[in-house]
Amino acid sequence: MSLKVLVISHMYPNPANPMSGIFVHNQVKALKQAGVECRVLSPIPRFPLYPKWRMYRRFPAQTVMDGIPIHYVPTWMFPGGMFFSSYGRLYYMSLSTILPSLREKFPFDLIHCHTIYPDGYAGGMLKERFSVPVVSTIHGSDILLYPHRSRGVLRKTEQALRMNDHIIAVSHLLMKKSQQVVAGVVGSTIYNGFDPSRFYPIDTKAARKKLGQSPEEKVVLFVGNLKSVKGLQVLLKAFCRVVKQVPKARLILVGDGPLRSLLKRQARELDLEEKVTFVGRRPHDEIPLWLNSSDVVVLPSLSEGFGGVVLEAMGCGKPVVATDVAGASEIVQHRKSGYLVKPKDVDGLAQYLTILLKDESGLIEDMGERAYVVSGNYTWKQNAAQVIEVYRRLLSQ
Repeated sequence: MSLKVLVISHMYPNPANPMSGIFVHNQVKALKQAGVECRVLSPIPRFPLYPKWRMYRRFPAQTVMDGIPIHYVPTWMFPGGMFFSSYGRLYYMSLSTILPSLREKFPFDLIHCHTIYPDGYAGGMLKERFSVPVVSTIHGSDILLYPHRSRGVLRKTEQALRMNDHIIAVSHLLMKKSQQVVAGVVGSTIYNGFDPSRFYPIDTKAARKKLGQSPEEKVVLFVGNLKSVKGLQVLLKAFCRVVKQVPKARLILVGDGPLRSLLKRQARELDLEEKVTFVGRRPHDEIPLWLNSSDVVVLPSLSEGFGGVVLEAMGCGKPVVATDVAGASEIVQHRKSGYLVKPKDVDGLAQYLTILLKDESGLIEDMGERAYVVSGNYTWKQNAAQVIEVYRRLLSQ
């Protein structure tokens, strides 16, 4: 008899943002392939008359993605994250209205929440009502940033950590941080994965031809949200120095976000307008092509739970220059499969990007090969096997 797992995640892909929490969906797909039956409940914002959230009112209540049933659950939330400390209870209230009827059709054995707060807090409350174990995965901001918003959020995070039966962290650093919030937290570090059937090396020139790029340029690629926490303002300052040493260098930013206008203005002010390309958000199926078209992939985040693009880049045989934060620093081997720099280190970022782009001794190829070999240890299949082992241990207690 297969395991039945109810997944709760507010950051699940949806029609308004198909890339939101794609890593959660990838894990659920891998669990399904391993024989676990999953259903997803995804709280979506409900706040009348707020124009930015109007599109959420047009969502179907239910859909199926890659064979996985998803229920989008309208939930009271507030613009700008106001009253965030109340979100855990609001999630619980909205989810508990549909769960009794859902459980009749889907008698789940366990609840798996993504983020310890607010999802894991709601899961902890549902545990008491439905008498099933609850697991929460900590992804980054939920332990690195959210608890610092207010005492209320910190208190709710502490409660969530205590209510959950097991904590999964996507890096050792995040597990350590959670144990600093609540001593003695029972948990495991299980790194996110990547799909090697989609992210694998292809010829760089062939990839560039498909994307209409110049075969002669030296390309630095960033993939992600254009947000302050991603360190992109630092990257532009560093890239300004790189261009002086490597005139053929080009920086390509794949993604979108609130910082786009500011970054475009900064590029103009640094006289980089002709050297920086803003591609915008691209379909996830297209990302392997962008990664393979690059010479080096950069992730200059100021804070990061894991950074799945690091593994995807390594799977494509590309060296990575990343900041020494959380998951990236635990995966990238400094001077072997890439380079690690401290957050906000303009000099270090510029130095290592320049070394790679000059590439006078086949360094990119050597580092890329080592990155590819290392990436084989971090697939979604392996991730799912470790998660299932956590499930089985909990259910056997």
